Amino acid sequence: MSDAVLTLLKLGLLLALYVFFAWVLWSAVNQLRRSPAVAAAPTAAASRFGSTTTAVRGQVTILEPPQLAGAVMTIGDELTIGRAAACTLTLDDTYVSQQHANIVWRDRQFFAEDMGSTNGTYVNRERLVSPVVLRPGDRLQIGSTVLEFS
Repeated sequence: MSDAVLTLLKLGLLLALYVFFAWVLWSAVNQLRRSPAVAAAPTAAASRFGSTTTAVRGQVTILEPPQLAGAVMTIGDELTIGRAAACTLTLDDTYVSQQHANIVWRDRQFFAEDMGSTNGTYVNRERLVSPVVLRPGDRLQIGSTVLEFS
């Protein structure tokens, strides 16, 4: 190969390396801009997962911790809760697993289910061992976060 071709290949590799580092930096900045406790607003989460056409069937209101109290998340077909950024409701809590719990619409009812979390999911202070039907007023506890279903 000629020296000109090798120089072009080196420059192309260098450019690809700079693009990769810029992408990593951009991703890190976007992660830091998110709120530390609840990563996405309900509408942003719904549009991010393509569920904007899903009818709203229920909602959960955060009761505890006090700094999040009053925040409301709407539920269409599913609400995933955990520490992972891919969850619909992202909680910054060391007692919450990456994918901790789900609330799903199935057979015309909402079900709460634990996703194999280490610290468990509680509905009305009882630990979930299998999916349970949610009724308005039921309280879910996931780590130090308490949610009221309505």
